[in-house]
Amino acid sequence: MDQHDLVAALKQLAGELGRTPTREEFCRAVRGAHYALPKFGGFMPLLQAAGMESRRFDKKDRPLGNIVFETSIDKHLEAYQPKEPIIQGPYPSIASISDIHWPFPNNRVVSRFQEFCGDLKPEWVILNGDAWDMYSHAKFPRSHNVFTPREEQAKARAMNEEFWQKIKARCPAAKCVQMIGNHDVRPMKRILEAYPEAEDWIAEKLKSLFSFTDVKTIFDPREELEIGNILVFHGYRSKLGDHRDYTLMNTINGHTHQGGVSFRRIRGQTLWELNSGLAGDPEAKGLTYTPQRITNWTPGFGAVDCHGPRFICEG
Repeated sequence: MDQHDLVAALKQLAGELGRTPTREEFCRAVRGAHYALPKFGGFMPLLQAAGMESRRFDKKDRPLGNIVFETSIDKHLEAYQPKEPIIQGPYPSIASISDIHWPFPNNRVVSRFQEFCGDLKPEWVILNGDAWDMYSHAKFPRSHNVFTPREEQAKARAMNEEFWQKIKARCPAAKCVQMIGNHDVRPMKRILEAYPEAEDWIAEKLKSLFSFTDVKTIFDPREELEIGNILVFHGYRSKLGDHRDYTLMNTINGHTHQGGVSFRRIRGQTLWELNSGLAGDPEAKGLTYTPQRITNWTPGFGAVDCHGPRFICEG
């Protein structure tokens, strides 16, 4: 098809339509037009060669309604049946505090948490790992002028016992759980690196240190606690929401010292992650392992009630 054939075909189509055809109409009506137009320089030069003006639509010339479209929408709405939402609540009431790092606590956060438990009277109170710092057993450079390992252990144990005594006094009906975090097992790791045969002995020592009256202790830092559709553990990932996305469950965790709540819609249900933040003192000697004084750590604690999860900042 040469240029003369294209011009003739365009004029013939315009006569049939009673108006200037659009490029799409011309290509549909004339076989080979789609491939021949580039040789002519495009559709606009072809219109000029045929003595026609391009067809331009004005908004006021456009039809206000489209009966076919509107009818199909009506049929769609008649047939549409929304899916029933997956309802997860009401949730049990839970108070969660994490990363106290005794003997380097943030006393304001710990005291406020104990008061909060007295007000809320939660079904569950969870100390979510890294209750003790175990500064004396750290691998990073540390001072030996703070206290001896024995002194640190004695201080941390006394503080931990006092914490649970105050919790039980304020909410005696609550189920109390203490989880073990990566800081809590520092001594075990240091010993097992050099003397793996002592694993059973070290496990018994760990149990004696972290056993408290009327408190369930989960001694394996990899073990999880399930409360309904909520998975509770200390944590092992670094970004808020990562634990939820990894487990595909609602989660309560700590570890990162970055408190907050993250929601995400996954497979028809809204899942969340509650990070319990930091209840230790970021200015204390035991938490000076960061490369600079500025951190994104968040002092506070977590709570869950019938309305869902929230982080309570106390800094």
